[in-house]
Amino acid sequence: MNGGGEYVVYYAPEAAQAAVARRRSILIQRLISAAVSVGIGAAVWYFFADQVGTFGPWLVGSALAVGLVWVIVAGTGLMLARADAKRVLTGPAFATTRDGVWVAGLWLLWPEVGAFRAAPGRLGRSPLLRVEARDGRTATVPMNYLSALPANIDSAVRALSGGRSWIDLSRLDD
Repeated sequence: MNGGGEYVVYYAPEAAQAAVARRRSILIQRLISAAVSVGIGAAVWYFFADQVGTFGPWLVGSALAVGLVWVIVAGTGLMLARADAKRVLTGPAFATTRDGVWVAGLWLLWPEVGAFRAAPGRLGRSPLLRVEARDGRTATVPMNYLSALPANIDSAVRALSGGRSWIDLSRLDD
């Protein structure tokens, strides 16, 4: 990094692993819930066959279908959390000095910085901090897995760039 680090933000891999563990727990809960729902539907169909009649297979099938949808949603969430966790390395993710900014291996002097943007996460993914150079180069880091809050990073960018750059956080409201 050129110019020496005056403000450094590190990756927080423990936060990424906690997100993966939370998504894994949700998937297990959804699997158990689906099995219980199907079991209750089957028990109702078995013990109350006369009252349920031909609706029995629909009862069990609908419990299974709803359960499978939630298992797929939870499984997708787990896959996305694992993908986010792979982007989280050890060491610094972001640094800024009076000379420029370093984001995920991309060093830019302040006149080269085109924009800082916060992109919202979709489908439960982490929002991204994105720096865009005037020549088209970009670098991103997941904001949920950094050791500093977006507002703190924005304050450092504003201060150390002399007011030339700031992070557009407005997209996080979407």
